[in-house]
Amino acid sequence: MSWIAKHSSIIQTVSALITAIVALGALIGVKIQLDEAERLQGLQSARDAYRSHLILAVSNPDFAEPSDTCALLQSEKAAAYRAFVDHLLYSAEQMLDAEEDWEATFKEELEPHGQYLCPEEGAVGRTWEVNKLVSDIIKEQCAIVSACQ
Repeated sequence: MSWIAKHSSIIQTVSALITAIVALGALIGVKIQLDEAERLQGLQSARDAYRSHLILAVSNPDFAEPSDTCALLQSEKAAAYRAFVDHLLYSAEQMLDAEEDWEATFKEELEPHGQYLCPEEGAVGRTWEVNKLVSDIIKEQCAIVSACQ
C-alpha cells in the first residue's frame, strides 16, 4: 500500500493520460463512422438517381434515343425532353461524385443528345466532372452533328 500511496500522483497522471487517449480514439472512431455513413448514403442516393433515370429512359425511349432532337425540341414535348436530359446530368453528377469509373456509362448515355448539348443554351453540368463529360461530348459531337436552328 505504501508504494501506491507514494506514487499516487504518477498513477493519477497516467490514468488521466490513458483516459484522454481513449477519448481521442473514440472521437476518431465516431468521425470515421460518420464519414462512412455519409459515403454510403451518397452512394445509395446516386444509385437511386441512376435507377430512376433508367426507369425514365425505358418509359420514354424517344427521349433516351431521339431520332430527331431538333424536332423534339420544337414539339410540345420539349420541356419534358429538357427535363429528361437534366435528370440524366443530375444522375451523372451524383454517380460520378459517389463512385469512379462511370464516365464511360454516362458518355454513352449523353451521346444521343449532342444536338441538344452543342448550342450555347444547351444543358450544362453542375460539377467539374459532369462539365468535363459534357465538354468532351461537345468536342466530339458538335463536329459531326449540326446544332438545331
